[in-house]
Amino acid sequence: MASAPVTGRARALGAWGFEGERFPPSPQLLALLQSRLGPTVPFPRLDRARLRPPASRALPALGVAASHDPADRIAHARGQGLTDLIRLRTGTCPAYPDAVVRPANDDDVESVLRVCVRDHIRIIPWGGGTSVTGGVNVVSSDVPVVSLDLARLAGLERIDPVSGLATLGAGTLGPAVEDALAGHGFTLGHFPQSWELSSLGGWIVTRASGQESLGYGSIQDLVAGLDLVAPAGRLAIPALPASAAGPDLRQVVAGSEGRLGIVTRATVRVRRRPARTVVAATLLPAWEAGLAAARAMVQAGVPLTLLRLSDAPETRVAVAIGMAAHRGVEPLVRRWLRLRGIGEEACLMLCGARGDPRPVRRTLAAARSVLRRHGGVGLGTGPGRHWLADRFRHPYLRDALLDLGIATDTLETAAPWSRLPALTRQVREALSGALAAADERVVVLCHVSHSYRDGSSLYFTFFFRVPPDADAAVARWATLKRAATAAIVAGGGTLSHHHGVGSWHAPWFADEVGPQGAQLVRAAAAALDPVGVMNPHVLLDPLDRLEV
Repeated sequence: MASAPVTGRARALGAWGFEGERFPPSPQLLALLQSRLGPTVPFPRLDRARLRPPASRALPALGVAASHDPADRIAHARGQGLTDLIRLRTGTCPAYPDAVVRPANDDDVESVLRVCVRDHIRIIPWGGGTSVTGGVNVVSSDVPVVSLDLARLAGLERIDPVSGLATLGAGTLGPAVEDALAGHGFTLGHFPQSWELSSLGGWIVTRASGQESLGYGSIQDLVAGLDLVAPAGRLAIPALPASAAGPDLRQVVAGSEGRLGIVTRATVRVRRRPARTVVAATLLPAWEAGLAAARAMVQAGVPLTLLRLSDAPETRVAVAIGMAAHRGVEPLVRRWLRLRGIGEEACLMLCGARGDPRPVRRTLAAARSVLRRHGGVGLGTGPGRHWLADRFRHPYLRDALLDLGIATDTLETAAPWSRLPALTRQVREALSGALAAADERVVVLCHVSHSYRDGSSLYFTFFFRVPPDADAAVARWATLKRAATAAIVAGGGTLSHHHGVGSWHAPWFADEVGPQGAQLVRAAAAALDPVGVMNPHVLLDPLDRLEV
């Protein structure tokens, strides 16, 4: 079950999450990273005095109240990518919005768009601001930029318990979605790691996946209908269980990242809240055995809601931290595991099930049966309980490590099962060797967290030493990002499974969809936004903006 929503807490600036919340690295993790990377130099902490946006450019009346407050503009300048934090902490943001507007309804949105089209003012939609692909970043330009914050377009509007449908404002954040549905006995079941901070509209326009997507589906599976306000007019897609009336327009809007217009509300498919959630842990002898077991369970239809497989490096980090309080018994545990065929290449798998106790037991028993055939050794539910308790806190680790001079970031892809072993190796090698010319090492971890009958996602976490100079730090990250993206494209993976394209992946977008595919998206954007004021630096922008 998801944790209770956090209310009445201020968002942190230049860091993930809420003010005062921390998730420091354990001494074991820090020692492991420093032994691999070498000694580090602390990175500068946030200096609010250096965050001085220039005066806003003159704007016409936008039809709703506009905030020009410097703090508001700073908070809406960047998303939550690693380089966004680096720029904010060092006061090196290249640009800020000239105003922030918070419309209260569709008419307000339409009024803002009308003025912006008339005066060629660029608009960046803002839900939770958690993009890690440059999707909400303000880029320097000769024209004014307005951030359109959807915070007032939030809340449950109606629910149809017979059909299992609920309509909510697009600005509704994850905890508020679950809180509103819980009052009627329902859940959406969509829990991305950014759940506490991200919005329903943001999930839709980036094609987000929650950590339990195996059971509930990704957001495009959960959206039944939606409303979009675009510069060219309004698009209302009715909530229907299925339709053969032409192309599915929901899927045109899903993944559009604000380039087509503003999603103002959505009707989503909800389910009765489950009685319990259980996550069981298993160790597999190697990555290939884990992939084979995951594929076997998914293709056999084992009704898990969650399946997460960590590679050997990620597993070693998890085990080292987990065994920290039990050093005396660690040798005995390792000896016992070796006798069961589990050595240094062991990979940790978490299998989760939701529902009433009896079906949950049957599901996990079916999973154990498959895992045993692939050499799995069960560890019980303790590691799963620990993961559930901390799953929304893990991103805070990035800020604590950055304080110490260690940068960490993530990237993800997806591919058919047959390509996963080679793609894992290719991306790992690209990241590990990207900084070799500078004699810098990189620690690379990987896990599978979203699986399908024909393939799965790969989610990479990497660590590297970060220099205290902001431009040098961003350049080092950009070198890693380019190397990994090139490996993904060459290896037949997607640019993104659930983070989106944003501006940082945009130069490679046509490589994936082809020139005619890119032209089709461009035509859709031209139909709904003929002047090109809607978030123009995402999806279709060919410029490399990784170092901006």
